[in-house]
Amino acid sequence: MKNQSTTNFNIEQINSAYGKLPPQAIDVEVVVLGALMLERDAIYKVSPIISTEAFYKEEHQIIFETVSELSAGNHNIDLLTVTQRLKDKNVLDKIGGPGYITELTRHVSSAAHIEQHARIIQDKFIQREMVRLFSELINEAYKDDTDHLEMMYAAHTQTIDNLIAGSAGMMHIRDILKLTTEDIQERQRQVLAGETAGVTTGLADLDRLNSGWQPGDLIVIAARPSMGKTAIALNLFTKAPAMHGKKVCMFSLEMENIKLSQRLILSYGGIERNNLKSGKMTDGDWKAYNSALHDLENLPIYIDDTAATTIKYIDAVVRNKVRKNECDLVVIDYLQLVESPSGYGNKNREREVAEISRGLKKTAKTAGVPVILLAQLNRALENRDDKKPRLADLRESGAIEQDADIVIFPWRPCYYDADATDSAGTSLMNVMFLEIAKYREGKVGTILAKHNEDLTQFFDYNNFNQQEPVDPNGWMNK
Repeated sequence: MKNQSTTNFNIEQINSAYGKLPPQAIDVEVVVLGALMLERDAIYKVSPIISTEAFYKEEHQIIFETVSELSAGNHNIDLLTVTQRLKDKNVLDKIGGPGYITELTRHVSSAAHIEQHARIIQDKFIQREMVRLFSELINEAYKDDTDHLEMMYAAHTQTIDNLIAGSAGMMHIRDILKLTTEDIQERQRQVLAGETAGVTTGLADLDRLNSGWQPGDLIVIAARPSMGKTAIALNLFTKAPAMHGKKVCMFSLEMENIKLSQRLILSYGGIERNNLKSGKMTDGDWKAYNSALHDLENLPIYIDDTAATTIKYIDAVVRNKVRKNECDLVVIDYLQLVESPSGYGNKNREREVAEISRGLKKTAKTAGVPVILLAQLNRALENRDDKKPRLADLRESGAIEQDADIVIFPWRPCYYDADATDSAGTSLMNVMFLEIAKYREGKVGTILAKHNEDLTQFFDYNNFNQQEPVDPNGWMNK
């Protein structure tokens, strides 16, 4: 800008001008700093997210900067080393002395969820920067000698860019390599312990393929109507993870929460569907029902059946749940019922779906949880002799195929022909094919599962069939 002297607003000026305290999270800053001194490698988890200036209190900025210096020098990070470094820099008294450092570690027992806490600090920092930068713009707008056109240009090219750059995730390769090594070591530990690296899928064969659902992945499960998408979502991708202690958040846009709970009870209790629907429950059914109720009510499953759900709503709920440590996996049933973002009325449906799928991928990445998105296939496969789904069968497929990390097509040959067999003549009755049509970081292929339609249950195929496995690459009509 020309002919102007920019006023740099500080925190005190903002507080005075608006009568409000600037956005801050002092208690979260305390927890993060305490965790950094309890676990040496915790700094590598937060350094990609926050920098020194993100902390609100000057004392906390000094402590974080000191921890970062110790990390850069490959020194141990603990209460003693941080205290000594602060003393060497002659700033120990400025931050409150050794007693304050000790007090920080009393507020936390581990570095669990430190990334989420760091994101809260970063969000508050961005809020403060927005207030500061836009306050400067307001101040300049009142000046008569300001070139306002140039000021608007600067607002876009400098102010907004500064905000974006301030929250960017640019990292030195050294820090990335350390995170990579930690990830590989953790995966190895889980394998040796017989654990699934990600969120279990509910099928051993699928877990072996992808090591469970991975944080940040968008997984699309697409099929024709009545093929069992919701049943799969409930039994494999909701109940199974929850039984392993994973917290599951399901957005049901098609089915009411009561009907979903009925399906879970049927599956968990092994109750015949017709008995429940007809009101002819036997004493054994009621016993199984009550047992299922007791077990299910203790599982960490959250269901939201809000109508007219939008991407912004889903994103807000997921972020809130993640912050509360109440979400490890998101399931959305289903894509075509998600409301289009406001303002897109003049765009075609393919463009709207592109915005939705891209938004859900962003939610998965920023929230750090896998998102399973159910979707419908178009009618093209109904007109083919070969009913095996393809990527081209996805409705408005371009953006979905591009944004998804994994695309799976569940289908049952016997849905089209009750006498269907594979190429060797083996019956495909109660067999579900899971076609892995896209896997960004792995191999595509076919996984088999046993499907009990009456009980809406799914099982690993080889656990229930000891004869030669069916040929997943071919099936035929009798």
